[in-house]
Amino acid sequence: MTPVEVDSLRKLIVEAAPDPALAEPVLVCDADATLDNLIPFSSLIMLGVIVAVEDAYRIRVTKQMIAQALSGGATLRKLAQMIEAAR
Repeated sequence: MTPVEVDSLRKLIVEAAPDPALAEPVLVCDADATLDNLIPFSSLIMLGVIVAVEDAYRIRVTKQMIAQALSGGATLRKLAQMIEAAR
């Protein structure tokens, strides 16, 4: 099993966004940047990301996992760690 790569998450978030152009800052941000400060990380985008993560990584994302990953602001690194922990 290979580690979850932040670059894969970048593409996944942009592709899952209702308006990919608004999510493009994710493609070049620091892995520890708070996503809420970069893009309108609304519940609609978050839902798309959850579904895409479940499909791409074949895991089930729980409410507790999301709460932990979003605590203090969602980052690419936190999302990657969430996926790794679920594998």
